[in-house]
Amino acid sequence: MTENLDLSISNYLSKKIIIDEELLLAAKLTILDTFGCIIEASSHQEVINFAFQSKEVSDGSNPFELVKEIQDPKDISFALTVLTRWFDYNDTFLAKEWAHPSDNFGSVFSYFVNNQHLLFEDFITSLVQTYEIQGSLCLGTSLNKEGYDHVFYVKLASGAVYSHLINDGNKEIVRRTINNILLDGPSLRSYRHFPNVGKRKSWAAADASKRGMELAQFSKFDDEIYETIQTTENWGFENVYMDDQRMAFGKELDSWVLKNILFKVLFPAEFHGQSAVEAAIKLSSEFNEKIKSVKQINIYTHEPAVRIISNKTVLKNASDRDHSLEYMVAAALLFGDLTYEMYEDDFGGIDRIEELRKNIFVQEDKTFTENYYEFSKRDISNSVEIQYSDDSKSKLETVINPIGHPTRREEAVPLLKNKFTKNLNKLFSTEKADFIWDGVMSLSNNDEVSKLLKLFHND
Repeated sequence: MTENLDLSISNYLSKKIIIDEELLLAAKLTILDTFGCIIEASSHQEVINFAFQSKEVSDGSNPFELVKEIQDPKDISFALTVLTRWFDYNDTFLAKEWAHPSDNFGSVFSYFVNNQHLLFEDFITSLVQTYEIQGSLCLGTSLNKEGYDHVFYVKLASGAVYSHLINDGNKEIVRRTINNILLDGPSLRSYRHFPNVGKRKSWAAADASKRGMELAQFSKFDDEIYETIQTTENWGFENVYMDDQRMAFGKELDSWVLKNILFKVLFPAEFHGQSAVEAAIKLSSEFNEKIKSVKQINIYTHEPAVRIISNKTVLKNASDRDHSLEYMVAAALLFGDLTYEMYEDDFGGIDRIEELRKNIFVQEDKTFTENYYEFSKRDISNSVEIQYSDDSKSKLETVINPIGHPTRREEAVPLLKNKFTKNLNKLFSTEKADFIWDGVMSLSNNDEVSKLLKLFHND
């Protein structure tokens, strides 16, 4: 019989992670991309105010200087996770459940910012562990089909790893933490779907991470381990929340998830539609040249994209628009690009996007769906074509995997650096951004964490 989560996770956390060259590079790219998202979001006044729960903070402030003034690690985690997640431009992971593993970054950072004498290897290990716990659960167990939100896995991953860190790996306390998180339960995901979509989806992970850490602190106190809460009849987690479905990891816990993370390299858009945006941009010039004779746009995609981000009648706000396949493709066709400004109410081309969206038709390609779930492929494919009034068609543009997919990692690295530099230009010069990029890339396992953090301080 499969072990309960408390045993599987606590045993995993007690094992050493071997950080080879592949994992080291993946971790560095993950750290750089997340830091970039944090700094870019900090340039927006309402976002940084919300992250730090203060109106005294000015946009353009260095968030890594601000956290030095915060005493409570939970508040550090909350602030940095809000900034990581707000514009939906951080890394992602898709399986039976979908997730953003860097939602756990703030909880890991909050521990190491107060323990900077520890090694870069230790920081990477904790990052790997949170990514692995969340991602492997996504591979094995779907929460969204039960109506619950994926940030429950953030609460679980952040809480478990933070408990392991603050309790010197004490398995009994880690198990108690995990079971207290199961007792706490998941939240509804209705704020990600019409008619209730709103900005909660931009801070839900921060709230979950903070709560996981809080439960880790509570679990330090001697108490029951609650070791049967996952499976017990009537009152157990699986019975109450999962209709008796067994909570399972989709793979053995190791370091695979971080190595295979999906980076949002070019577009701040829900990842199921990223390859459709790439395809649409390839057709943009032809579309605009022949716009008067366009009859409709056809998108062929995988089933999760149809279920999650397609066929939305009304888009109420930016949070709705960045999760609409039709909106993304319409913007990409019209403007040859997709930026987060295009989702906002005051974007000048929003009426043109909405008008074109009405003439975009989405249908499932079953081969795309099969390859999406095939573990050896995990493709995220989309095809886009233009159909004209005389029923002729453009070339069917197909992108098997978007630029941030592991199969295109080498191609993505220079683009990730461009994204990083652009994000850091909100706070630092291009020269400083290059210095930070090179500094992180040159870190060794045995460097102290302080060397990493000093790179992001003001000169």
